[in-house]
Amino acid sequence: MPIRLSSEGALVQFHSSDGLRLEGRLTKASADAAVALCHPHPLFGGSMLTPVIMRAEQAFQEAGYTTLAFNFRGVGESEGSYGEGRAEVADVIGALGLLEEVLGARPKLMAVAGYSFGSYVGAMAATADERVGFYLGIAPPLSRYDFGFLRQAICRVALIGGKRDEFCDAVQFKTLYLSLPATPWTRVLDTDHFFSDARDDLTQACRDAIASLNAPAQPRR
Repeated sequence: MPIRLSSEGALVQFHSSDGLRLEGRLTKASADAAVALCHPHPLFGGSMLTPVIMRAEQAFQEAGYTTLAFNFRGVGESEGSYGEGRAEVADVIGALGLLEEVLGARPKLMAVAGYSFGSYVGAMAATADERVGFYLGIAPPLSRYDFGFLRQAICRVALIGGKRDEFCDAVQFKTLYLSLPATPWTRVLDTDHFFSDARDDLTQACRDAIASLNAPAQPRR
């Protein structure tokens, strides 16, 4: 099925927390729930137009969230240059600030969702920023980045992976899952890192991850 984004989206500009002007696609809906969506690697064509990001964006819009997909520094019309993931955390913090600004206050639920490289940057931001209540990581590239810091996150966590992911094998995914202090919501689809043959399944997985917030968090024993 085609991607079905809201027709209410608008291009916006905002600033990273270190002062760079960034561009994004903002779709206002609920004042109670909002999400910043983080795209894959800037040096390999990642942008806010990446289909996987747009699939996640659709799922959050269907759930009533205000959504902000944006281009990291150096991508599209966003100022700056690639910052190896560390500098891009300031872009996510700026995105969260914009969501607060346009909604007039901090939403009851602030979320960060990211795909591949974006899942790494988003995880760092979600761990560091106490405003974030939910983190959705899609295809975390565990063969390239250490996600051990995610054990310090106090927000709810959901993870979506692929059985044939070239950058995150099943053992790595399970190791991350088991290392977290609270049981995250997880789903593993029979696909590769790019979800090339499972886009509709990915959309449904994102819907289910968002719906999982209605269930009580389960501490790991």
